[in-house]
Formats: sequence, C-alpha cells, structure tokens
Amino acid sequence: MTGANPTPPGHAERILVVEDEPEFAELAVLWLERHGWRPLVAADGGEALRLVDEARPDLVLLDVGLPGLDGWGVIEQIRERSRVPILFVTARDAEADKVRGLGLGADDYVTKPISFPELMARVAAALRRAISWGGLDDQGQEIRRPGLVVDARSHQVYAAGRPVHLSPTEYRLLVRLAERPGEAIGHADLLRTVWGPGYADDLHVLRVTMRNLRAKLAEAAPGRRYVLTVYGIGYRFAPAQE
Repeated sequence: MTGANPTPPGHAERILVVEDEPEFAELAVLWLERHGWRPLVAADGGEALRLVDEARPDLVLLDVGLPGLDGWGVIEQIRERSRVPILFVTARDAEADKVRGLGLGADDYVTKPISFPELMARVAAALRRAISWGGLDDQGQEIRRPGLVVDARSHQVYAAGRPVHLSPTEYRLLVRLAERPGEAIGHADLLRTVWGPGYADDLHVLRVTMRNLRAKLAEAAPGRRYVLTVYGIGYRFAPAQE
C-alpha cells in the first residue's frame, strides 16, 4: 500500500492492539497516539476479547501468535458478534495464513516487519471504510438480483434463499459488483472503492477476498456463478446464470 494519507478520519477512535511483544506494542501505542487515536493493549487472546466487549474498540490490530487463545480463535469469536475492522499484523507470511486470515473476516493482513507509517496509513484507510460503508445501515437499501438478496439494513446476504455469512470486506466487494450487474469492473476500481485509494495496486488482497467470497456463495447456491472473471480487466456480477 503506497501513497495513502495517514491522517485519521477522526480523533477519538479506540484502537485495540493485541500483541504479546512488548516492544512492538509500545511503538504501536506511540504511533497511534501521535495520530490522535486512543490505543488499548491486550497481550493475550482472552484479554483481547474482554476489551472488545467492554471498551468496544473502533478497530483491532491483531497478531496471530498469542499465548493461550491465538489470533485465529480471537477473530472467530469477535466475528460472531461484531463487524469491527480487524487488521492482522503478524510475522506469519505464508500464503495459506493470509488466505485463512482474510477468510475468517480480517479487513487486511500485513506481515512484519512493517513500517509504522505504513501501518498507520492502513489503520486510517480501514477506519474510513468503516465510516463510509456503515452509513448504508441507515438508508434501508436493498439489492435484489436473481437468486441474491443483499439487505443493507442488517448487512445480511441471502443466496438462493440461504444466508451467506460474509466478512465486512467480502460484503463490500459483493455490493460493489451487484450494484452494477453485467458491467465489467476493473481491478483498480474495486480496490479503490472497497479498500481505499492506497490499495489500487494490491491485486493479491483482491484475489484472495474474491476467492473467499465465491466459495461462500457457491456453498449456499451450488452451481450458480454470481461473479465472473473478465480476464485482463476485473470482474462482473452475472445478473442471471451464465
């Protein structure tokens, strides 16, 4: 991610840092405070879940390798009750780990070492996404396509009448495509509108998220292809079975 403006969209957001390395946690706190955010720190998974329930943070920075309940377990439990933006920040850089993290509902997955200016830019982008997309809840919008219903009030998706449990990012990606059925939408367009302008070249995160989205839709509606690849360009929502 390059070129993102690290200026946060507000000055009161609570950021929960779930990190068992004291040095990294201390530096993260300093950088978050410098940008006007209010950091909280949890050194293990159990403390992280307690703070999520009690402090209701606006964003979570989550490590995978934690004592006791690891990051995978933490995000699974958070996603059962909250759509709070979650950014994995971890030394685990295997492709399978990135796929797993995004599939469990992370909004972003970055690996250490990472520069703190870069991390702050990603935090700001995630907060902007949460604010801009959260406004849909109050508009009562509903998207209906053959075999698909997107209820913007509850952020629920139904494929072939069956509920599809999407992460916040998967949900935003589906909405962007379903809003323009049949139209080829470019990679850069999807990255800018779903993730933010600083992600325009991050094809990897788009492809992984698309893979997870398609898998969940296919599980609910076997044989129905909702999103088609437009090779060399991007993707398009199929308004009917093709």
